[in-house]
Amino acid sequence: MNSPKINKLFLSLAAISVLSIGLQAADWLTIAGTEPTFVKKDGKKVLNSNTTPHVWGFIQVGYRNDYGTILQKNGINKTPFAMLPPSLDSQSGFEVNRARLAVRGMIDKDNTLNYFFMTEFGEDGITKPAGHATHNYLTDASLTYTGFDYVNIRLGQFKYPGSEEGLRAVFASSYRSFSSAGSQLLLERFLPNDAKQIKPGLFQAATEESVGAFRDRGIELFHTQKIQPNITVTVAGMVGSGTGMSSSNAAGSLTYYGYLAGEYLFGKGRGYYTESFKGFAWYQNGKRQLNNQDYSRERYGLGVNYFHNGLRVGAEYIKAKGMIYNGAKDVDSNPYGVNWEYQIAADKKNEADGGYINVAYFFIPKKWEAMVRYDYLNRLTNSTLGERDFETTTLGLSYHFKGPTRIDLNYAFRSADAPNNPKAQKVLDHMDNLLSIQATYKF
Repeated sequence: MNSPKINKLFLSLAAISVLSIGLQAADWLTIAGTEPTFVKKDGKKVLNSNTTPHVWGFIQVGYRNDYGTILQKNGINKTPFAMLPPSLDSQSGFEVNRARLAVRGMIDKDNTLNYFFMTEFGEDGITKPAGHATHNYLTDASLTYTGFDYVNIRLGQFKYPGSEEGLRAVFASSYRSFSSAGSQLLLERFLPNDAKQIKPGLFQAATEESVGAFRDRGIELFHTQKIQPNITVTVAGMVGSGTGMSSSNAAGSLTYYGYLAGEYLFGKGRGYYTESFKGFAWYQNGKRQLNNQDYSRERYGLGVNYFHNGLRVGAEYIKAKGMIYNGAKDVDSNPYGVNWEYQIAADKKNEADGGYINVAYFFIPKKWEAMVRYDYLNRLTNSTLGERDFETTTLGLSYHFKGPTRIDLNYAFRSADAPNNPKAQKVLDHMDNLLSIQATYKF
């Protein structure tokens, strides 16, 4: 495996090199939180005054096959990484990964009060994390006031300002899976307050809530300012409950988010296909409660994204401190069944870092796209026995019918190391590659 320090240095330099010249593939905060000021009518741009609700949605269906081998001991499955999420009960099969229906629009003709609501009916970490049904079908519910000149105010439940991988519309990416760092460091798992403490600072319990899905409940101030005809700067800050999509705040404290991005626009495309050069940085910090004790959870990162003439290049570096997801654990000794619980290392001294670099190219414009993404995660680097290092290289090919409506083929080459733990390495050696085929239909 490559040196973790080399991985960290490479992604940091890739991100900083662009941030230093002050140059977003898509302004996701504005896209998700507000309605457009202008629309096209009879070939001309006119002020948007249409208060008719806009109903839309998307569905993602597909097939996956994990080529890893299962290791069981006394009926306990030791290899969750060889099982397919979210349920972790099979190694291959067809799926309805996401099925979301949304409505958005403006309440007044002056376009000063916007709304956004979205529901989820597929099977993923929102509805069935680790095989436990949450009966949660609401992902987004927000109102945005746009009446001020230099700030928009958004309240409710929505995506917090942060990582590009989390902010972007999930139907837009041609990768079936998030990067290892995005999945384990940012896609937050929540444990109940009465989680069992396995070791000092190490907690485990069955989940009772949806994964965070890069969302929180709270209030956000954000604004995108054009400083030159083709250059914009976006600033955002949010105060959230730190509970993701649940309705309680066990820690009794707030989570804070900050975001800064600069974008050089080339003048074509929109949404995920905006042709531009983007640099961004973000930060989040809050506390969670376990056994009536508050534990800190800190994350920050920076990155770049470039898309022009069919070529997309993106890189992001992520750093984590405090509470860190430590995998899923089977607690059912029945060899014919599994009962998964999440494990979280909660000590403030914990650290992890990771990132990705992605290159994609439309070799036949707007139809055929080829891509490759390398991602890594160094988890619990402060722990000699607990450190785990993951590397994944994903090759992909997509056929686009129109925009995001497409078919994606992904093949991921995966490996994991326990640098100072030979016993754990024998378990990790059961990891293997992953094949994914997914069809996305947006309406």
